[in-house]
Amino acid sequence: MRWLKSWFDETDWPRDPRLDVFRDAVWELSLDGRARGWLTTSVGIMRTFPFLNEKQEQMWSQVHWLDGDDGYLEEDYGPEWYAVEELLAGYFLTSEPGSFEDTKFTAIPITGSERDRLWELLMHGSKG
Repeated sequence: MRWLKSWFDETDWPRDPRLDVFRDAVWELSLDGRARGWLTTSVGIMRTFPFLNEKQEQMWSQVHWLDGDDGYLEEDYGPEWYAVEELLAGYFLTSEPGSFEDTKFTAIPITGSERDRLWELLMHGSKG
């Protein structure tokens, strides 16, 4: 089991500074100027193919709607980084509750004590 521990040892994992804005972050999602919910994001580690020897980071996101419904955790990773690129451009594409059509929500990062409060309240990754 020692090899398993070393396999996921984060001390020598490459850290992508471009992902810093997504580390334990909260984003407000709005549509037509009205808040509709939040998106929480975190960054984790992964190994990639072909031989699972390449180390990189991945972003996890979860939608939290104002009515209390939470989406499932979704992952994003490179080289495409679809969700990362969307958020950096100021929007996030996802389906509203009860809808099967993608909707483009404005996404604005929340900072400071409000981010701290929402991060604790929304419990990223523990619901959905």
